[in-house]
Amino acid sequence: MNGRPDVGVTSARAYKSGPGQGSRSAPSFAEMRKPTLTATKISLDTNVTTSMPLMIRPWLDGYEKQFAQGSLLFVNAEMKAHRMSTVADLPTMNFMLEACQRQFNEKLVESEMYKSCKTSNSIQKMNGWNFFGILRNDMMADSQLQKLLNVDVFGRAMIANIFGQVSRGSHVGLALVRVNTGRIYQGFMQPAGNVLPKEVIKTMGEGGTGELAKGVLQFVPTVNGKICCLVNPNEIELHVPIGVVTHAVGRQPNQGQRLNALRSQTHYLLLPRIEVLMI
Repeated sequence: MNGRPDVGVTSARAYKSGPGQGSRSAPSFAEMRKPTLTATKISLDTNVTTSMPLMIRPWLDGYEKQFAQGSLLFVNAEMKAHRMSTVADLPTMNFMLEACQRQFNEKLVESEMYKSCKTSNSIQKMNGWNFFGILRNDMMADSQLQKLLNVDVFGRAMIANIFGQVSRGSHVGLALVRVNTGRIYQGFMQPAGNVLPKEVIKTMGEGGTGELAKGVLQFVPTVNGKICCLVNPNEIELHVPIGVVTHAVGRQPNQGQRLNALRSQTHYLLLPRIEVLMI
């Protein structure tokens, strides 16, 4: 130690010279004291984002065409492994949770992925649904038969502000609760935004029984563990944490816009974005 400051970088090479290349024979004692493993990075990673590829099947009604940056994606956990997955965004997932209770044209919802949506206990079991992550971009945007999505599963991501008033440090997530969707949306809303008569769903006809009397299961947003878009929410049956807000300076959408975004893909895409660190 001579008391002088480090001169730092004096050329185009790295800040510090790394270990030299070792010999091809058995290392000597001197070489073992000087390992040959080198690292070219001179700083630690911060706010690292981990993204996973996801090959998805197309929907008959083309719901996957409206997936965009910030879409919350759910994946169907099928019994048979396959390279392509059945994926739904938040409006499509809520549509399925309600469509499984149809009382007209019930043959449209006879598949296992609909049957698993009837109770909270079966949603996360085999043939059920799991939250996967937040869509970053579409890596096969021109494909008509399949799509390869790049999905953020950890770290920094952008998401539509379905939560309302949030600030840096707020914990945001989704809660699965029973909702009278017929009273809120005045009908049976589909992901494209069109509305069918509310009598299509059993719980919104001539009085439901049991759990159906409280409404159908729906994913609604939460802030710091509390539901933020319903006046009188029912008991939370499942909570899915998303992340911690790091940036939220856009305008705050009103409650009507946020409620419609839970069921309409178009309304979801029009909401302002906030930045979260996924956990």
